Amino acid sequence: MRELFLGKPSHWALWVIICVVLYAAGDVHMHVRWFSWFLGLILLLSTASVLYIVLTYRPGDRITRDPFDEP
Repeated sequence: MRELFLGKPSHWALWVIICVVLYAAGDVHMHVRWFSWFLGLILLLSTASVLYIVLTYRPGDRITRDPFDEP
């Protein structure tokens, strides 16, 4: 399974959290009723996700299946 799911389990958990939050927002029709708040939520989720992944990345972690070509 480690070859199938690359990355840390916390990064995969982050994906699940994002899906749950977006499902909840869609369930209350947030994208129709409170569009400005919905956009803020999207920006907040994306910014927090990128920061979390960048801050928890350690050199040497495997992030792709194929190695990068060395120049």
